[in-house]
Amino acid sequence: MLFKNILHTAGTRILNAVFNLVILILITNVIGSRGFGIISLIVLDVTVIQLVMGLLAGGSLIYFASRNKTVTLLLIAYSWIAFVTLLFVFAGWLFSILFPGLFNDVVPNGYALDILFLGWLNGFMQIHYNLLIGQKRISTYNLIFSLQITLFLLLFAGQLLLNKSYGPDAYVLALYVSWGLGSLLGFYQIVTREKVFIRKGWGKTAKELYRYGWPTQSAVMLHMGNKRLSFYFIRIFSGLSPLGIYSAAVQLTEGLRLIGQSISLVQYSAISNSRDKEYARVLSIRLMKFTLLLTLLALLVLLVIPESVYDLAFSSDFTVIKTIVLILSPGVLALAANTIFSHYFSGVGQPAVNLRANVIGFAFTLVFAFLLIPPYGYLGAAATASINYLASVVYQYLVFKRQTKTKFPEWILKKEDVKSFGDILRRNMRP
Repeated sequence: MLFKNILHTAGTRILNAVFNLVILILITNVIGSRGFGIISLIVLDVTVIQLVMGLLAGGSLIYFASRNKTVTLLLIAYSWIAFVTLLFVFAGWLFSILFPGLFNDVVPNGYALDILFLGWLNGFMQIHYNLLIGQKRISTYNLIFSLQITLFLLLFAGQLLLNKSYGPDAYVLALYVSWGLGSLLGFYQIVTREKVFIRKGWGKTAKELYRYGWPTQSAVMLHMGNKRLSFYFIRIFSGLSPLGIYSAAVQLTEGLRLIGQSISLVQYSAISNSRDKEYARVLSIRLMKFTLLLTLLALLVLLVIPESVYDLAFSSDFTVIKTIVLILSPGVLALAANTIFSHYFSGVGQPAVNLRANVIGFAFTLVFAFLLIPPYGYLGAAATASINYLASVVYQYLVFKRQTKTKFPEWILKKEDVKSFGDILRRNMRP
């Protein structure tokens, strides 16, 4: 059952990655680099709102879904996202008065209200998704998510190809409708199972959500800062078109994260259900080897593709994508290793190691973003990303080495690793 859920989730992620590639091709060929820059800013601004909402309405709901009344969790989460939305209304108004130039740089002209509404809608949707996962209704979550992303692609492609709507508005409208569908279907699946609507104890539960969610969400915020802070720097120092070009390259390489994410699901489920630290160590080392090997092979595929193919697939504005991918490559490999290390430390009850790794990465991001992005634009942003991911994973490696006394030769791929990986898959495939 466990491995079945993992396969379903991995399949959903692969479907999402394929759809994202199709969407990327549509945007680059029809909307262009400047329009993609606007879309990237809109999505990033919505993500910032969602990060704050996640303090009480994020991953902590997964943990508490089986420990508290669903209606109590819904009341707290709904109230929190409403408060955060109003908070951003006030913060945006104040920011636009005090720093009008900077506000126009980070919030695309004419899309401020859309960003607020989309932020609220996304928060509403994520509440239901997190509760479904926490209730172990993985198949239901995967089905709703698949319907959501399918509807988004159909609406977006339909507007571009049939209605000849070529601006970012087509993307925004598709977000409204698809996120609305995800929200309503999730709401229906959650609420229809509730027979008793009890509203007691919400204050105590809110405190528990905050205590649990604060350290976890802080790590998520720092990780997202490491990934996306450079977007704002590119917008401010280089403009919308360079941001669109860089965003396309990042989106292309992020599809490779599926490898590490899928393998780490097996790793985390095995480690969290075992108290044998030596087993956790050996398993993580072996899965690390396969993750890095498969990610490297996928990267090489992207790098051997001629620039003429990139030109054909993404239009002439995006020919430089291959160069950006090359500079991002060390960071992509580091991020794959980071995924395995992070699930190891979480599985053995040391999430603080991951938080410190993100703090280190964020510090490197701040320093090198100022040093490299103003003079080198998206190439400097790609270098900054690789540097911060490498810094984070080097810290995790040193902690892992110190705690487990692992010797370097153990990281070299051997025949028994291949056999062990097959055994792990067969064990987890049993019902």
